[in-house]
Amino acid sequence: MKKKFITAFMCASIILTGCAAQENNKYQDGQEITTLDFNDLLQENDTQTFEREETTAAPKYLENNGNTENTETAQTAEIVEDLETQPQVATDSTQEKKSANDLYTGFIKNEVPVIIAGNYPQMDYTTYNLEPGSSYTFTELGEFVNKSYFRLEQSEEISYDYAQYTYLDCPDSTARNLLIKFSGLGIYAPDDDSFAVYVIAEKDGQLYLTDFYECWARSGTRACKKGLLVSDGSNGAGDHFSGVSAVMTNGEITEIYGAEILTGWWASYVSNGTLYKEVFADNEDIIFSVIIYTIGEKVYYTYDWSECTEDQISLCETYINRCREEIGIDWVTEEVVEEAIKEQCGLLGVDYNDIGQVEEVAWTNL
Repeated sequence: MKKKFITAFMCASIILTGCAAQENNKYQDGQEITTLDFNDLLQENDTQTFEREETTAAPKYLENNGNTENTETAQTAEIVEDLETQPQVATDSTQEKKSANDLYTGFIKNEVPVIIAGNYPQMDYTTYNLEPGSSYTFTELGEFVNKSYFRLEQSEEISYDYAQYTYLDCPDSTARNLLIKFSGLGIYAPDDDSFAVYVIAEKDGQLYLTDFYECWARSGTRACKKGLLVSDGSNGAGDHFSGVSAVMTNGEITEIYGAEILTGWWASYVSNGTLYKEVFADNEDIIFSVIIYTIGEKVYYTYDWSECTEDQISLCETYINRCREEIGIDWVTEEVVEEAIKEQCGLLGVDYNDIGQVEEVAWTNL
């Protein structure tokens, strides 16, 4: 991974130190919005529906071969054998013929419900959670959102401002998932444009609510083409994060990599405050960064002193060496990080080149 990779992270960090409103608005500026036309949507589905093949051959025991002399035992054995090899037929032939696009359209039109998947994430910090196995129409999901995010004692608002949807191609197959966004949730402050996005996937003729994510003033995620989610945010003036995830065919959001960038005093998080102070003393203006990557189940540590003077680099070297010797941090190069990200992409079926040229998808108003 070249130096420009880290530079990109640093640029993102500088941008994120702006006010909360500016951070929140950057995800809305320039975003393409279209209006829902059900006729167009249904026409699109007609061109993309793939019907399952039906078995038309009659079972052997229904064939009339003109032989009325067969014994009851032989006839019974043939029936049993044929039933064991006969493919299972769906009980609801109408549901069986519907494509994923038909079902997605049905949900948007409040006609088809979604079932909460068994592995849908449950959050300890929320008052309400969606119960696995239960089903929700679009209207009922919106009611759940209102119940979850609005408290009369905290805000006069009682409902989200507007809802949108988009389709997201899966990076590991030719399928695509449906994303529903509810905006105006006041997560960070009353009347802000925080939003939550719910992921819906189709399996065997049924829709499942599989995952979700939230965005607010200090944390943003952009849904991009090729099934990617690009995130960044801030935990403080010198603590920023970024990363890329993929929405897989099963509807689950899987992280490709996550990076936390610690700059200045915040670089002490990788060791302890005492060690950092012993090395840097009161030189808090040093623009030295430690970057912590999480890729799969592994954690990688690297650093950037490109903005430091020669005298400051000497201090940085001392800190890096002491962290290695006293804390046990195994520092790696940017090239090692890049190879690890490529390997993770390969495991997930994601094209590594796609994560460097992401393009945000368009949302349609509901």
